[in-house]
Amino acid sequence: MADSSNKFSRFLQELKHRKTDRVIVMYAAAAFAVLQLADILINRLSLPDWIMTMIIIIVATGFPVVAIFSWFFDITPGGIEKTKPITVKKKNKLEAQLRTWKETTMISFIIIISLVVFNIVRGNIRSSEIKTASKTIAVLPFENLTPNEVFPYSTDAITIIITGGLRKINLLQVRERWEVNEYKTQKRSVTEIAKKLDVSFLVTGELINIRDLVLVTVNLVKANKNKARTIWTDKYTFNPKGSYTELNEIPIDIGNQLKIELSAEEKSRIKKKTTVSTAAFFNYVEGTSYQDDAKNGTLYLSMGDSIFNDLSTSKSFDLAMSFYDRAIKADPSFALAFTKRALTRSWGYHAKIYGRDQTDMCRSDIEHALKIDNDLTDAKIAYGFYYYYFMEDYVKALEYFREVYIKEPQNYENNFYLAIVLRAQGEWEKSQTIIKEVVKHNLKNPLFLTNIGLSYHELHQYDSAIYYHDKAIEIMPKWSGPYQNKIEALILRDGNTREAENVLDSAVKNTTGGKFKRQKIFFDLYNKKFDEALLKANNTDLSDFWDQGDRYLILASIYSSLNEPHLAAQHYRSAFEFFNEKLKDDPENPDFLSFAGISAAGLNNRLKALETAQKAVKLSGYNYTQKTWSTEYLAQIYTMVGEYDKALELLEQLLKNPSDISVKLLQIDPVWKSLQGMAKFKKMIEKYST
Repeated sequence: MADSSNKFSRFLQELKHRKTDRVIVMYAAAAFAVLQLADILINRLSLPDWIMTMIIIIVATGFPVVAIFSWFFDITPGGIEKTKPITVKKKNKLEAQLRTWKETTMISFIIIISLVVFNIVRGNIRSSEIKTASKTIAVLPFENLTPNEVFPYSTDAITIIITGGLRKINLLQVRERWEVNEYKTQKRSVTEIAKKLDVSFLVTGELINIRDLVLVTVNLVKANKNKARTIWTDKYTFNPKGSYTELNEIPIDIGNQLKIELSAEEKSRIKKKTTVSTAAFFNYVEGTSYQDDAKNGTLYLSMGDSIFNDLSTSKSFDLAMSFYDRAIKADPSFALAFTKRALTRSWGYHAKIYGRDQTDMCRSDIEHALKIDNDLTDAKIAYGFYYYYFMEDYVKALEYFREVYIKEPQNYENNFYLAIVLRAQGEWEKSQTIIKEVVKHNLKNPLFLTNIGLSYHELHQYDSAIYYHDKAIEIMPKWSGPYQNKIEALILRDGNTREAENVLDSAVKNTTGGKFKRQKIFFDLYNKKFDEALLKANNTDLSDFWDQGDRYLILASIYSSLNEPHLAAQHYRSAFEFFNEKLKDDPENPDFLSFAGISAAGLNNRLKALETAQKAVKLSGYNYTQKTWSTEYLAQIYTMVGEYDKALELLEQLLKNPSDISVKLLQIDPVWKSLQGMAKFKKMIEKYST
């Protein structure tokens, strides 16, 4: 045992004499520094993970080589020499120092190796967590600490740049700005926000000024169930009066930190410089902020809501237009600004804020943009909206939306409208395929969700429709649109108002919009509570109806059900006058024509009723959904004037094909009372009930 101890002691003396112990400690320290530096640079430069593995192998392989070399050779002022044997005198001196060096060296060696292993393991675990996490991300509003004279724009400008760049990374699902804007004022933890938005990563940041420069601090946060940690932070400086290209690096750096291998095309799209003018660029970004708000408000308001009232006013559209005007003035060759201005004109026209005088200006903006950049995708989308909204030419609209779909299959907003136009044309299978792709990649967008529900609704697949409306309600419980859609699906499926009334009560409690008082009148009509329906109709504000003509027709229907033909005729006459006035300004509006036809039928003017209603069907053209509505109104008029066979023929056509008609609705709606006792009607109901 003693001999073994002496041998080990002599071995340690030789290590000390040959300075091998020092070499080992120095090598371990250098290896630790190299591995730490490599870990930082590999992440920063987005190098592949195998490089780190290669460095570890090289470091591990070099250890025995260095140790053996240091045992046999010394590095002296005269060069590399073979190590000389130890003298007796030196041996005694080394023995005195050995006890201290032995323990210190071994402890240092163990600590350093442990740190190296710990950092490698921790880095690999974190890298694996990031790789396997779902690639869902949201950019939260940044805090702006810069004075207005240095950066005279909102922080939305920065978040729009980052969000826009991240959307060009195919593997990422990026939450919409309207989804995160509420957190400008709400104070919630990052974990709570991530949970509500259902994302794995969040981007936060702030802006401060350093003299005339703006310093943007960007943080990437990984959110787990109960905690969140910042996995990356970096700073970007730019001159608001100089170049802004540094900001285009932010989305690329975030993609690298998420372990996404960006293609050259993706990087090129993100880095593409749209204008040489910084002033033009930031005015464009500011305009985009207002345009997004106005557009989203229009979409939700079009379904009868008031939650977005402040976003859809003419002020929002006008502000967007003014910022695009400034951008174009600062850079007349700024193609994207022309494109966005054209889109704002289209959306403003669709929202009935702008008139038809915008038509030529919209087309001129698009043509100007394409003259500057013939391959500009956004300009093709703008053409799609021009034909969809201004010209109502669905064939041409589809041509442009399809072109973008082929070129940029990940452009889900374009794809959504492609699906909507296909649906309007009756291309149900194609529409459903595309809209399912859209929903798959935008699981948190209630507009997309409730729209796929509406598609199932018209396909008579009511359980699927209700499922998607519920998803939309879950995500945005304060928006009335999905509640209304779910109510209609329940009525069409069951013909029973009980569950629909529960949904309505929930909608009234949770939302600030919708025509729910109007819906309650229809519940009374379906349940043959005509006196209660009349009471509600007379005590409901005009704002609860679509317009005054809508109110007249509902009252006329109630009085007809109460067997008061004189009062019914009085309201049909008022409705007829109202819709004829509307037709003076818009003579080819299918809805106005149909409602004028129903009013004429109520006044026993058979010829006028059929003439206007048939014209409405004809003018519906390629719009399949509008055509089904006009056909349903024509069937109602045939019923009112006693041409029951023609009415039944149209109703069977609607039951056989996608439409808003169901056998349950036909059995409870008093509009069809004259048909409900007929043998042909009962046979049709039996046929389509199975």
